[in-house]
Amino acid sequence: MSRVRLAQGPWRAEIDPALGGNITSLEWNGQAVLQPIEAADDPYLYGAPLLLPANRTRCGRFHFDGQDYALPVNEPAAPAHLHGRVHDAPFELLRADGACAELQLNAGAEIYPFPFRLELCYRLTEDGLTADYAITNTGDRAMPLTFGLHTTFVAPEFFSVPIDREQERDARNLPTGIYRPLDAQQQAFADGCDPRGMRISGYFASAGTIARIGRFRYAAEGGFDHWVLYNGGGNRGYLCVEPQCGAVDGLNLPGGRRVLAPGEALKLRTRLERM
Repeated sequence: MSRVRLAQGPWRAEIDPALGGNITSLEWNGQAVLQPIEAADDPYLYGAPLLLPANRTRCGRFHFDGQDYALPVNEPAAPAHLHGRVHDAPFELLRADGACAELQLNAGAEIYPFPFRLELCYRLTEDGLTADYAITNTGDRAMPLTFGLHTTFVAPEFFSVPIDREQERDARNLPTGIYRPLDAQQQAFADGCDPRGMRISGYFASAGTIARIGRFRYAAEGGFDHWVLYNGGGNRGYLCVEPQCGAVDGLNLPGGRRVLAPGEALKLRTRLERM
């Protein structure tokens, strides 16, 4: 299936239904806002790949409602399950009209141990891009989940993200279960700073819904309660500002996950606008 091209005012976007419904390109006045797929060197460093479950799940295992569940270990060094299987799953294109695209994934056991439907709606306006996400539990039992967006921006000269506590990590980048206050450098991420040349990597509880990425405002609404920040060491030309619903390894942490009853839907929204 070919990519879907959207345009409105100064904005241009490309959506790839066959590649997890990802935003493979987003431009404002010809300027790349998100890292395009052609510039990426791993499957998560382009556009805004969808993560379910988000980030790492320790040893690819979790316990829920009296049962043990296993996910594929695709990060052997940790070991962990990393980023889920939605990011490259083929979505069905329901509608595209030039400025809006609607897509849908009906997921079964090949994606996650609990069946669900994931609906996407991307809409360009003169102001920017709005993305709506609806995750519905289509099974007959409760469904635990975390969800995130690996949003990879072209590295800006300035950024700020509303964070207030860090998820402590061990040497394998797995959370210890402890939250700790921000250090001086992390506080600068919240207050605002130039990220270029600075190594950025961390998991954080959210203190708000609106991040600033250069001259763009990135809002994450409806239940996103964590942010993940990453820039590959600081010299690779990108900055990942990733809103998450649930914590890293949230399937194994008390209060770190959402639980949907049968038929229940979780609705989330992001907005990316020029300031």
